[in-house]
Amino acid sequence: MPRADCHDYILINTRGTGEPQGTSIGFRAMLNEILAAVPGGSIYDTRYLAAPDATQLTVKIGSDNVIQFINDGLASCPEQRYALFGYSQGATVTNQVLQNFTTTSPQGQQIKSIVNIGNPYHLPNKQGNADENCGAAIAGATGILNLIEDFGIPDAWYATGKVRDICFSDDQVCNGVSLGNIFSGEHLLYGFSESVQKCGAEFVIPKIS
Repeated sequence: MPRADCHDYILINTRGTGEPQGTSIGFRAMLNEILAAVPGGSIYDTRYLAAPDATQLTVKIGSDNVIQFINDGLASCPEQRYALFGYSQGATVTNQVLQNFTTTSPQGQQIKSIVNIGNPYHLPNKQGNADENCGAAIAGATGILNLIEDFGIPDAWYATGKVRDICFSDDQVCNGVSLGNIFSGEHLLYGFSESVQKCGAEFVIPKIS
């Protein structure tokens, strides 16, 4: 018998740099649309600092929190499904979670979808890459931090078709080929873009239904 506090699915929301603990503004409308469309769901807000001076330790605290949450859920609510959402630094956290779970592991099988926005480790020409209009205009975008180290999503996860990585065309965090100011204004627009919110929601809904 599943526990009374189990859910059909959990939306794991990992906020971006500087956002207060709680649901990221980058996903608020998207998550609400999913919850309204598919009954039995709940939101879990990743617990970590999301500090402006992001370090590997800060990101690890976030990824460890998500990993522990999923492991605990697998033990007490084995049928519970998960969708992961990461914005900016939160996308880095999500990427690291996926580096810790293979696609065929029990945890990996219960992770049904991943949506990143403003991912600094956005990889070019991957299945699931999308621009702000849910198209492929910048499918070849490379995240600014890919020039430094590899904290991207493992290839095996892209092959599952579970990943959607959304990047505004002029967001130089996820489209860092042009360099310049990596905190361009477009990096802050995801939560205010109806097309981005719809792109993410319509991707996730059939996967966790």
